[in-house]
Amino acid sequence: MTIKTFGDKKIVIRQIRSGDVANAKKFQNYINSLIDEEAKILMNKKFSLKEERKAVESFLANNRKKNKVLIIAEHNNQIVGLTDVSLDRHRRNHIGIFGISIRAGYRGIGLGKHIMEEVMRLAKKDLNPKPKIIQLEVYANNKPAIALYKKMGFKIVAKLPKQIQYKGKLIDELTMLKYIK
Repeated sequence: MTIKTFGDKKIVIRQIRSGDVANAKKFQNYINSLIDEEAKILMNKKFSLKEERKAVESFLANNRKKNKVLIIAEHNNQIVGLTDVSLDRHRRNHIGIFGISIRAGYRGIGLGKHIMEEVMRLAKKDLNPKPKIIQLEVYANNKPAIALYKKMGFKIVAKLPKQIQYKGKLIDELTMLKYIK
């Protein structure tokens, strides 16, 4: 666990831990706030507490199996960001699937870049097998995220037309890759 200051906010950065199952309500509040906001994430239906508890249990199980690393950013005991890398399966287990989300009010302050660097470091260190490629998908119109990913060394390798339903429109999806040394 570390505490970093972003602007005027002291934010706790930590890995998922077993006690998080008992705090599933914090995770539920976080994801549901993103859904309420219509953030550019794939989920569009609110999670019940039972569903979120199962999700946190799954995160922990995969973390223990060395299939996933997950970083949580908290401010005032509220989750404000999550990022993870999960190993794909079978003949694709050399690929780490990357995801990140940041709560409104915490974007554009350097938090995303910091937790992204941290989760990539942990993925290289803790996942088994070690990922050779990190892959992500992003809405083609999410310019701030695309700029961050490019800054972090990701390259656009595919554009899939009209893949995501968002606010009544079909949005293109970009696939980006980063090769790990």
